[in-house]
Amino acid sequence: MATVRAVILKHHKKKDGTWNVKLAVNLHSATTYIETHAFVDKTYLDRAGKLKQAYVDRYFSTRLSQYRDLITGLGTRVNYMTSADLKDYLLRASREHQSAVDIFSELQREYEACVENGQVTKAKFVKSVLTHLKVFTGRETLSAIHISPSFVKDFELYLRKYKSSNDKPLAVNSINGYMSQFKAFYKKLRDEKNDPSVNHFPVPVNPFDNYQKLNAEIAVRRNLTLENISAIYKYDPGSQLEILAKDMFLVSFMMGGMNTKDMYTYLDSPTVGDSLEYRRVKVMGKRKDGAVINVLIPEQIKSVVEKYAGKVQKKYGNVHALNNDLYRGWKSISENIGFKCTMYYARHTFANIARQVCKFSKEEVSIALNHKTGVDVTDVYIDPDWSVVHKVQIGVIRAVEDYIKTSAQEPL
Repeated sequence: MATVRAVILKHHKKKDGTWNVKLAVNLHSATTYIETHAFVDKTYLDRAGKLKQAYVDRYFSTRLSQYRDLITGLGTRVNYMTSADLKDYLLRASREHQSAVDIFSELQREYEACVENGQVTKAKFVKSVLTHLKVFTGRETLSAIHISPSFVKDFELYLRKYKSSNDKPLAVNSINGYMSQFKAFYKKLRDEKNDPSVNHFPVPVNPFDNYQKLNAEIAVRRNLTLENISAIYKYDPGSQLEILAKDMFLVSFMMGGMNTKDMYTYLDSPTVGDSLEYRRVKVMGKRKDGAVINVLIPEQIKSVVEKYAGKVQKKYGNVHALNNDLYRGWKSISENIGFKCTMYYARHTFANIARQVCKFSKEEVSIALNHKTGVDVTDVYIDPDWSVVHKVQIGVIRAVEDYIKTSAQEPL
């Protein structure tokens, strides 16, 4: 075990009756010493001839804590070092301490970048991670050298025990979301700050190397029946918010479960054609194919698309503001229509009707939802077949319209 402590060497007594305070670095039963600028006389020693603890606490506690944190950050690598190696590492790392990476400052910078880039959901996660870390540590700053595998596990345990103001614990999926965001942020930070070419490692270890996320909870299904969808089609909105919510839901549903972020990003012109090719914003940066998809703009909703395309962007400064109004609109509709519904239900219900009612294969439904399919090497040689997407769209819309037509003919 590696230790570091403040000591004097009795046989190094100066002629003036003082001793130089040294920091003893002990590893594998061998000790090396780091000299300091401090000298003490016997009034600072206890009866055993050792430095009084009060003196050490007052003048060396910060430096000793820093060295101990650096040793902790080394993890198992310290087992392959000598005492002299460890001494050199502590001296070098302490010289870099003034430029040490502060996790809180970097998370704040990441949050501001997300806000500026319109990544509202990611910004919320980053802000939550920052807030929870501050509460967990009780610190104003947090050096990267403090982040060890045990720190990560303790932080996860804190999240599992955390309860909100209404005394509800965090859901497992929420905890996994925070930890995944923290892990991605830390990887990005190491890539940015570390420079192996000059042996510069201000973010020395990856504490997430062996981290395993919690078993995810089964997601709540958001599937509506044909009867529910029929009721939405026929619903007569009573306010502007309800009109907006219903219209945007139908656009999403008929265009293959297109989410609000993508509608806000790509439906930006009232001049529309028969189809729209776009990259799904949520995953475009994570997939080699760029998450490209081509969906029909069905005749049934062209007038609705033309009504909002390019206009919601002017009315709402970002998609978060749009989602707030959509949430309010659907809360009102749900109360009047007799069942719960939000924008999320459009995508889930599109997929469920495609599979369960229209009997499309899981692969066809996956393609229509723009999930990753196929083998990367094979994909290089094969052009995308958007007819599969269009076929699924047409099938789902026809299933709903047939249900509405059939139910209208049934005797009361």
